[in-house]
Amino acid sequence: MPAIPNLKNGDCMARKSESVRPLDIIYLVLGAILLAFSMVAFTVPNKIAPGGISGIATILFFVAKFPVGVTILAFNVVLIILQARIIGRGSAWKTLFSIIINSIAIEVMMNVIPVAPMTTNPILAGLYGGILSGIGVGITFKAGGTSGGMDIVSQILHFKYHIPIGDVTLVSNIIVTALAGFAFGTELALFGLITVFFTSKVIDAVLEGMSVFRTVMIISKQSDVIGWAIIEELHRGVTSLDGIGMYSGKPVGVLLTAVRRGELPILRRIIYETDPKAFVIVGDARQIIGQGFTKIEDEVRFEKTSIDT
Repeated sequence: MPAIPNLKNGDCMARKSESVRPLDIIYLVLGAILLAFSMVAFTVPNKIAPGGISGIATILFFVAKFPVGVTILAFNVVLIILQARIIGRGSAWKTLFSIIINSIAIEVMMNVIPVAPMTTNPILAGLYGGILSGIGVGITFKAGGTSGGMDIVSQILHFKYHIPIGDVTLVSNIIVTALAGFAFGTELALFGLITVFFTSKVIDAVLEGMSVFRTVMIISKQSDVIGWAIIEELHRGVTSLDGIGMYSGKPVGVLLTAVRRGELPILRRIIYETDPKAFVIVGDARQIIGQGFTKIEDEVRFEKTSIDT
């Protein structure tokens, strides 16, 4: 049994100092610039409020002529102080750094080196604005920071209660989108919901990966034969469970395994050739951790780094 590391005093401080990585800075800069570009090139010119502080800044830009970047920075100062107390100063400095880069990038793209709107079609603007902002925010979260606003609340709930960040973002930003309806009209508010929806989905995809894995449950009288065939042909682990058919009252074999999406045709062939009457349940898996897939130590190390910093 491996020794459990002592995380107190000096050891804890060492871990925290080692957790600051240059790669985090690259992620923060890239995420902030992508978020700024999504606003300047898609959402702001089309009066689409993407929710959160960005949505408020968009509304104030057209209603009161307040600079978008300056508004975002000003509103987030208070929230950053709150984040410093709840999550820690390390995470707060990352958020502050991300917001400063984002605000500067917005002002540069709007005033110094103007970026022309990529489209005047509100549907396309909402769609691509949501995708780009989702990638930007997701990358920022991967580096252990946030892009400010409701993302701070989302990060807290995600780390403490494992609530999907995308779900929190979706619900909270609907309120801001509704406010945009009063300023820009109902139709543009609905386009804003498109942006919020795609942003939330892309954030989860960036953080947890695309659903390229499948969990498979196989109920068959030939479970032993099928299980060994999976091991030998697919080189995947299989767990055998004892089951009882409720209707027949007879014992039945149950297999549980996980495969990649591209391996499903081979698995189906194995099952069919062994037991055509087998009952098979296939489900999506966002992530699979273990031998043959993602290493659990890599995930724990990365998540611990994000929390500590």
